[in-house]
Amino acid sequence: MMRIRHVLLPTDYSNLARNAAVYARSLAELYRATLHVVHVLERVPAAAPGPDVTGLALGVPGPEALAAVQEATSRFVEDHLPDLAIPVVTRVLEGSPDIQIARYAAGASIDLIVIGTHARGVVKRIFLGSTSKSVLEHAPCPVMMVPLALVESEGTPDRAADARHAEVLR
Repeated sequence: MMRIRHVLLPTDYSNLARNAAVYARSLAELYRATLHVVHVLERVPAAAPGPDVTGLALGVPGPEALAAVQEATSRFVEDHLPDLAIPVVTRVLEGSPDIQIARYAAGASIDLIVIGTHARGVVKRIFLGSTSKSVLEHAPCPVMMVPLALVESEGTPDRAADARHAEVLR
């Protein structure tokens, strides 16, 4: 039987990440594994317009920016993974999301990465690419790609759809 001790949930705080969090939590609790929740600050040229999701302009993030993003990541855990009965580690990394996620997975002995995906058609993925696809290509462990699931009226994932909508790849 496969032993899962560490599950990695990358988050960009989006609906995709919130949906993947449901699956990451379930698997981490089932295996009594540590859940690692990671956000990657992608560096962009300082002259590039626009804020990141936390409203902080990025170039080379200063200590205040890193602290604010760490707080946002901790808040994501509190809001979307309340009352966890397992250990949780939160980290903020800097760089290219796909490379940093794969690097973190290797360094932290991650057994499974659970990541949200748009699940767009193959043609769009070939031309546009995606972070989840690139994580799959670089990951040192299995990757579970979770597209937006069918949601019941109560707002919880449709358990019958789990097998149809979550791909365990690699």
